[in-house]
Amino acid sequence: MPLRVGQILSFLLKDWHIKLLAVLSALFLWLYVEVKEKVPFQVQLKITEVPKGYEVFPHEVLIAGKIAEKFNRPQVLHCFKVSLRWDGKEPYATVEVKPPLPKPLVEIESIYPQRVEIRKITP
Repeated sequence: MPLRVGQILSFLLKDWHIKLLAVLSALFLWLYVEVKEKVPFQVQLKITEVPKGYEVFPHEVLIAGKIAEKFNRPQVLHCFKVSLRWDGKEPYATVEVKPPLPKPLVEIESIYPQRVEIRKITP
């Protein structure tokens, strides 16, 4: 005997909060398992955010760490943002890296070099 739409709808809406909790729990468990496996990565990137009228040496930094296996793709690894923290007085600036993914998905273990020389461009 075929079920009517009303019976199906009634079944789905009965204890809907428990069913929603079960679906969300399953989703979070699946996400945890998917991002738990991390693999090492290394990427060499150019320092992009240099103050106007200045140049840095070296021009590139090497970033190493671990990333969730699902996101270990060149398209993701080249989305790291490399910038400088510089007070304008010292001849060296500290390199800062912002990953494109949240902290549970990516761990930065090392940045080389951590400090770069910054020079005023002479015309």
